[in-house]
Amino acid sequence: MREVITYKKVSSLKRYYVKKLASFTVISVVFFILSACSSSPHHTIDNKDKNQALKQTYFDVDIYSFDGTKIKATIFQPKLKVGETAPLVIHTHGLATFRMSGPMSPISQFVITGQAARKAWKSGYWVISYDQRGHGVSGGTINIMDPQHEVRDVTAVIDWAQKNLSRISYDKADPLIGMVGESYGGQAQLLGATLDSRIDAIVPFNTWNNLETALYPNRVPKSGWLTMLVFSSNIMSMGRMDPMINKAYINARKGFVPPEVFDYLEDHAFNYYCEKGQIPKVDVFMVQGFRDVLFPINEATKNYHCLKQSGKDIRFIGTQGGHILPLSQFSMIPGFQVERTVHCDDKKIDLRDAVVSWFDEKLKKKEGAAASIPPVCLTHDTKSGTVFSDIPTGGKTFSVNKAEIKSGFSGFFELPMGIVDRMTAVFRRDQKQVYHGDLHTSGGSLRPAFIPLTAVEESGTITGIPIADIEIENPNAHTNPILFLSIGIKRKSSNKITILNEQVTPIKGTGKMKVELAGISSKLKKGDIIGLVIKSYSNQFRLSRSGWLTQAKVGGKIMLPIQEVQTGGLVSHFASRDALESTQINSK
Repeated sequence: MREVITYKKVSSLKRYYVKKLASFTVISVVFFILSACSSSPHHTIDNKDKNQALKQTYFDVDIYSFDGTKIKATIFQPKLKVGETAPLVIHTHGLATFRMSGPMSPISQFVITGQAARKAWKSGYWVISYDQRGHGVSGGTINIMDPQHEVRDVTAVIDWAQKNLSRISYDKADPLIGMVGESYGGQAQLLGATLDSRIDAIVPFNTWNNLETALYPNRVPKSGWLTMLVFSSNIMSMGRMDPMINKAYINARKGFVPPEVFDYLEDHAFNYYCEKGQIPKVDVFMVQGFRDVLFPINEATKNYHCLKQSGKDIRFIGTQGGHILPLSQFSMIPGFQVERTVHCDDKKIDLRDAVVSWFDEKLKKKEGAAASIPPVCLTHDTKSGTVFSDIPTGGKTFSVNKAEIKSGFSGFFELPMGIVDRMTAVFRRDQKQVYHGDLHTSGGSLRPAFIPLTAVEESGTITGIPIADIEIENPNAHTNPILFLSIGIKRKSSNKITILNEQVTPIKGTGKMKVELAGISSKLKKGDIIGLVIKSYSNQFRLSRSGWLTQAKVGGKIMLPIQEVQTGGLVSHFASRDALESTQINSK
C-alpha cells in the first residue's frame, strides 16, 4: 500500500528547507566573520638582507592591481636560514569565499586547498593568499574570472612579490612560482598560467573547462547550483556581482540563458584558449570529484586532454568529493568538500602531502618527490581507487529498451525529504542516493524509469564517462521535453536503485542525439544490475523542467566504461544480454 503525502508532511518539508537554507547562511556568515577576525596586522617587509635568518610569520598587505583596485593579501613568510631562498606558492580561493588570512583561519583549517597551502608554508615556501577581486575586503566587482580583470590580478600579485619579496627562489631569471586553489581559484590558475609564463606548477581542484557546458549542459540551466552561486556570491560580496551575471540568472530561472551571456563569458574559461592552441607550458596536478554535480569529472577530462598537448607533466586524481549541492547532497561543509586521503591501487595518498610533494619536485627541484602521484587515479569510493593510463570514455554498447515517461512528476519526489518510502530518494550519510522499491521501465507518473542494461558476471568497476546514443519521441506535440538521465545500480542484495555518484545529465528536445553522460565511478559485484534511470524532474535542476504534462519515449544505446578485476589488474568486461534477461529484479 502506497503512503499518501499529507498537507502536514508538506508543511514540515517547507520548514526543513528553511532550516537548511538558514543553516547554510549562518555558517557562511560565521566563516566570513572568523576570517576577518583572524586577519593579521600590516607588517613592514624586511626580507632583503640575505645575511639574516628569517623567522616564520605572516602579515597583511595591500596590493594595487593594474587599474588601482586594492587586492588584500596575507603573506606567509617561511623560516629561512642565512642566505636561503624559497619558491612562492599563491593560494586562490573559491567563488563567494575569501583568502586564508592566517594559520587558524577557516580556509586554512577546513578547506583542503587552504590546508595544503598552510602545509607548504610550514614546509618552507613563501605563500600568498589573497581576496580575489570583489571578494572579502578587496575592491572591485566579481566578473567571473575575466582575463582583463581577475587574471590580470594574478599578474599583479606576482609583480608585487617579485618587487617586495627578494628572498624568493629563481631559476636563472625566472621566479619559481606555484599555485593551488579550488573551483573559481582553480580557473585563476589555469588562465593565469596561460597568460603569465612565470607560473611553473599549479594544482587546480574542481574547476571548469567550459562555463557553458558546466552551467548550461545540453541547453538546460543548472538551476540548483546557479541559485546557490548567485545567492551566496551576492550575500558574501555585498552585491558586488557583475549585473550581467545577475541578469543571466534571472533568465535561467525561466529556463534559458541569452547568447550574449556566453559571448561575455567566452574567454573566461580554459576551453577558449585550448581551442586556439594557446596551451600553457606548466606542470599540472589536477583533482576533481565524482560527486561534484557543479563541475563533473567531464570538465576535468577536457582540461586534462588539452594540457597533455603541452608535453609537460600532467597528472590527475579523481576523488569522491567536490561541489556538493546543499539541500540535495549530504556534506559536512556546505557547498564544497573533498576527502583528505585517497586510495590508488595499493597506495594511500594524503592530498595535502601530495600538493607539497608536487611543489617540492617542480619548484624545489627534488627529483622523484612526487613519484607517489600516479598519472591518472580514479577512486571508486573513499577506500579504493584504480590507476589508469587515461580517463575511460564510452565502452561496450548496450541496448536501451524503449521506456516511457508519462508525466512531469517522474522523479519529483526525489526532493530531500526523507519520507514517502518506496517512492522517493533518501539522501543518507553514507553518501548514496537511492530510490526505495522497484523502478519500472514504464516510469509511471511519479517514479523514474529504470531500464536494466546488463548484469555483472564478475566483480570489477564502472569508472569513466558513459555515452548515450538515444532517440526521444514526444507523443505530446505541444511540449519540448526535458529529461534527466543517470546510471543506476540495483545491488544483488538490495531492492533499491542507487544513482551512481548522484550524477544527473539533462537532455532537451526530441529526435536522435549522442551525448556524454556525467562521469561516474563505483565498484561492481557479481549479480549487480546496471541500468539507465530516466525522469522528468531533478532537484539539481529545480527550476528547469518542461512542465507537469511532459511525456516522452526513450530508446537507443548506452556505452558504459566497465572494467573487470582479473589477475594483473583491470580489463574490460561486459555481461551478455542473456545473463541480464535471466536475472529477475526483486520488486519487493
